[in-house]
Amino acid sequence: MKITDESVLFPITMLVSFVAGVLGVGCNSWIVWVNLRDWRRGVHLSLPDQILSFMALLNAVMQNLFCFDVSCLTTGYYDKFHPIHLKVVSILIFLVSCNLWFTAWLSVYYYMRIVSFSGGLLLALKMRISDLLPKLLVMSIAESFIVGLLSSLNIYPEITGETIGNATYNYTVEIPYIVIKSPFLITAGLGGFVTFTLTLLSIGLTLCSLWRHVKRMNTSDGSFSNVQAHITAVRTMVLLVTLHTAFSAASFYIVEKTFIAGDYLTLFCWYFIIIYPKCQALVMITGNSKLKKATRGFLRPGGTGCTPRLTSPSLMNEKPKV
Repeated sequence: MKITDESVLFPITMLVSFVAGVLGVGCNSWIVWVNLRDWRRGVHLSLPDQILSFMALLNAVMQNLFCFDVSCLTTGYYDKFHPIHLKVVSILIFLVSCNLWFTAWLSVYYYMRIVSFSGGLLLALKMRISDLLPKLLVMSIAESFIVGLLSSLNIYPEITGETIGNATYNYTVEIPYIVIKSPFLITAGLGGFVTFTLTLLSIGLTLCSLWRHVKRMNTSDGSFSNVQAHITAVRTMVLLVTLHTAFSAASFYIVEKTFIAGDYLTLFCWYFIIIYPKCQALVMITGNSKLKKATRGFLRPGGTGCTPRLTSPSLMNEKPKV
């Protein structure tokens, strides 16, 4: 459906951008602050805590860039062909790529920690995952930087001429459009395929293992306390990958519509992209027992969130039993 009254778009978009900016930066900064506070107290941060902190830091930067870019486009400070907008897009591509890789490696880590193996390559990887993961994260940042660099070199505006007129009078209209070259598309598409495959495969295998474990516990009347922590971890990963899938779909739709909010679906996609970092922060907070406990302490009347020596979820500190 076409938008008929564009006069209402400006205040609504600016309001959404402002609210999402405040909440998005606030929620992600809270994640970083809680873990940084514990680190300064001498509390050992698990690898998931470190990954979540870095993801939150990237999300805070991403949220600021989203709000800045949307505000500039809405107010007419620059248009979609302006060099500043294209540079912002390149930085956002780098941040989104890092986010997707970090989500994938976090899923792989949960899979290795939760599922037990009898031997072979997977058992060897399980024993070395804590040493391998930091190296993989550095490699992922390097790959994301290459994707961002390729986007800055392979996404640019061009102008084509279109002749309009009749038998007596003709004139040429210059029509700008965005060019996206194949080197960026191939690299970004390959990276997206690998990360989604890693994430979905890890989540699927973990769910299958948990299901078999729950069935065994049903027959032996075992306790579900340990499995509940594992289910929470898997649910967090499912929500993160679902959010990112929706974000990717919204981004592709907006690019296909050449960044113009001419209908309500495009406008909805714009708003979803703006609030994406905030939604991801909420998923990370609700899926992490330490962050959830700190948030409840902060929101409690008179609370500051400074509960003593908050520790990471038991999943990260116990030997997997599945």
